[in-house]
Amino acid sequence: MADFSTRIDRTSSDSTKWNKYRDRDVIPFWVADMDFTAPDFVLEALHERIDHGVLGYAEAQPALVDAACAWFWQRFNWKVDPDWLIWIPGVVPGLNIASRAIGSEDDALIIMTPVYPPFLSVPENSNKQMLSSPLIYDGKKWSIDFADIEDKARLASGLLLSNPQNPTGRVYSENELSKLAEICIANDVIVVSDEIHWGIVLDENRSHIPIASISEEISLTTITLIASTKTYNVAGLNCALGVIPDPSLRERFVDATTGFVSHISPLAYTAALATFLDRSSWIKDLVAYLRVNRDLLERCVDETPGIAMAHVEGTYLGWIDARSLQVDDPATFFENHGLGFSNGFDFNGEGFVRFNFACHRDLLLEGIERLKRAVSSCNLGS
Repeated sequence: MADFSTRIDRTSSDSTKWNKYRDRDVIPFWVADMDFTAPDFVLEALHERIDHGVLGYAEAQPALVDAACAWFWQRFNWKVDPDWLIWIPGVVPGLNIASRAIGSEDDALIIMTPVYPPFLSVPENSNKQMLSSPLIYDGKKWSIDFADIEDKARLASGLLLSNPQNPTGRVYSENELSKLAEICIANDVIVVSDEIHWGIVLDENRSHIPIASISEEISLTTITLIASTKTYNVAGLNCALGVIPDPSLRERFVDATTGFVSHISPLAYTAALATFLDRSSWIKDLVAYLRVNRDLLERCVDETPGIAMAHVEGTYLGWIDARSLQVDDPATFFENHGLGFSNGFDFNGEGFVRFNFACHRDLLLEGIERLKRAVSSCNLGS
């Protein structure tokens, strides 16, 4: 069984997450990496690769390709042909490559908001227009506005999808994904699907479904971007996959990488192979730990007047609605109370903050206490 009970001191390390508030009494709950060590089998594979001594330019070897294809079948019941795979140094570069590969300049991309901030710069980076389609929030759940998507699909060449959704924590059902795909197919819209949080599905009655795995027709109009870096906490080892069944679309994607994409580190390839070969209880144990953390945070928010949060089905991110606090900048307000959250404004979600609860439980509990004190300082209703 994996051990998540050991608290790792990252304060004196090179951690982007922890260095943001160096020498300040602010707990970092912002950027999406976890405060847990990577699995032993990944670390052992990395040590073995380092012991080889030569760390020159690398490329994906047949063993890695075979392991990836077997992994897609074993985990998602999705038969992926090796020719469909394009290795890239991260999902974010993949979003930008995909945008260059579809449509033409000056057309449009649909982006459902709020969303992970790098999505929002993709259209501009490829000289395209952004068509924002706000997710519907009923106070309990975030949902796709299919009528709005259908209306805007007539004007777009692509749709960027985040599933599991960052920051709202939705894990879309097969029905939702099929309905979305139907709209896109009918309007010749390519779906670019970021599925990097595939392994962090917290609800036991939910599972991650790659949209391209639903049918061959859908797969031929989809670019799937996926990596194991979030699930196994090796985000610093940038390695991801573009899965593109359509040959013409795949060729355009490859062409769009020219002069734009860097080499993938040999250590990143090594970590990827170790994760694709994983048959341990790592994910099960991780999800069990994160599920308890989620429940603690949700209980706190439910019991604290002035803030709200939809149920988190997947990811380790709580999307907290702080609009009722009536503070000008919720992120700065909470930072002044010792809590380092991601600012919802950056996600096209003004008035919200994102709480990363993938941390040691003692740290989470301290964060929860600070959250309660911060909200109580607003003297709501007085």
